[in-house]
Amino acid sequence: MSDACVKVEDIEPLLQAAGDLGLDTAALVPAGANTIPIIDYFRFQRTIALASDDLTAVISSRKLTYRTGHFLLTQMQQAGSLLTTLETLAEHMNMMHGDAYNSLRYSDDRVSLVVDDSQFPYRSRENTAFVELVGDCLTIKIHCLLDSLTEGLASTALKRIRLKRKRGIERQPQNSFWQVPIEYGAPAYELIYDFDRACETIRIREKVDLSADGVFSRVIGYLETRLPQAGEQSFTARTLDLIDDGMTLQSEVADRLDVSVATLRRRLAEEGAHFRELVLNTKLRRAEAMLRRGCSVAHTTEVLDYSDIRAFNRAFKRWKGQTPAAFAQTCQS
Repeated sequence: MSDACVKVEDIEPLLQAAGDLGLDTAALVPAGANTIPIIDYFRFQRTIALASDDLTAVISSRKLTYRTGHFLLTQMQQAGSLLTTLETLAEHMNMMHGDAYNSLRYSDDRVSLVVDDSQFPYRSRENTAFVELVGDCLTIKIHCLLDSLTEGLASTALKRIRLKRKRGIERQPQNSFWQVPIEYGAPAYELIYDFDRACETIRIREKVDLSADGVFSRVIGYLETRLPQAGEQSFTARTLDLIDDGMTLQSEVADRLDVSVATLRRRLAEEGAHFRELVLNTKLRRAEAMLRRGCSVAHTTEVLDYSDIRAFNRAFKRWKGQTPAAFAQTCQS
């Protein structure tokens, strides 16, 4: 799992989407890098998803808002076993996407979550490498989500993975994530779990609050606790992850990173960053996304907890060189 990564050449459509959204791709993918860790792939997707207000990170031609993802996981929290979690996931993902892409398949001792994307409206369907990468990483994303909700039961119950890509001489680096056998050349993606384990009673105790930026934050948080390289991330990157999760107090972030507030400030300063600026830039990034999708300046000010519209106007103008109203008008025109 620790060496799971994706090839930069395979995410070219995401790089193009990031550029179209005005994002700094150099900050997302280091110059000259041939691969990025799997956790950074999901960070990259999350940044694009937030900027576009699209849970699919513009991979699909059908946009899904973050509130949709929040609704899905609120429903999943009511599940009493891995099996019912799988059932709820399949049902509501189909409802969200408007088609039956997900289903459950049963055998005597196995239950499989089947994801058939053969008719999924990919924006870049002609790019086979990208579509296969997205499918591979989707199975990882789903399993991380399930394992985080079931407190590790999904990992102990997982028996096998089926992928659509054909077996090649070189194993694709993202699939180093898996510690179970992989079958290649399947007609659809499958996560295959032990049926008896899947029926064990569980209780999803944790409050599921995904109003900030959807499923990605949960998956990234899950991977951070399990991948050795997550601890090697810069303090700036780790701090930004927590700010994206809704933590805007230095004391909260320092506590999560197991350091004092003074140490957090010092480590950020060594990396050329400051906590207040990171919070401000995150707010302004969200403000830009809200204004792009037609939210009013007044509503954006309220959601981002600015004291008044004048303070928001000043901050936004320093950042973008124009007022929020002018920026919104430009986007609409």
